[in-house]
This record gives sequence, C-alpha cells and structure tokens, in this order.
Amino acid sequence: MGNAITHDARALWLMLRKDGGWWSASMLTHHWRPTFDIYEMNTMLNALVAGGIVQSRKQVDADQYCVTSDCLELPGTTLTDE
Repeated sequence: MGNAITHDARALWLMLRKDGGWWSASMLTHHWRPTFDIYEMNTMLNALVAGGIVQSRKQVDADQYCVTSDCLELPGTTLTDE
C-alpha cells in the first residue's frame, strides 16, 4: 500500500486546505521541519494526489500542490475539521 494516507498526510492535507495557495514539496518540507524530510513529504503528496485529495501542477522549477474546489474531501473529515 504505497499510496496509503497516513495520519501525517491527513495533517498535511488539513494545513494545505486551511492555509490555501500552491506549495512545492521543498516549501512544505521547510515549513514542517524537522518533522518530515523531502522523501516523506513527496510520499505523502503522491498519496494525496493519487487519491484526488490534492491537485498538482507542473512548474519549471518544481511541482506545486494545493487543495482546490476540484479536490475530493479526505474521507472522515468535514469542512469544520482543523
């Protein structure tokens, strides 16, 4: 189950939804340091994108990630979860 959404990925998703905007994996790693390294961040982002819970877009320097209105809700959450 390489695409499992962990409790850590849920926390990441909640932060992305609450804070908004587009984030690169390196920006997120810096924001969450020392909790996650770049490999862990990419693993969580890949799982969230694969589940349709986070959207990604290609940029020249790095892929960026965001929770948009086109994204699915994370199962077990509501709009009031924070």
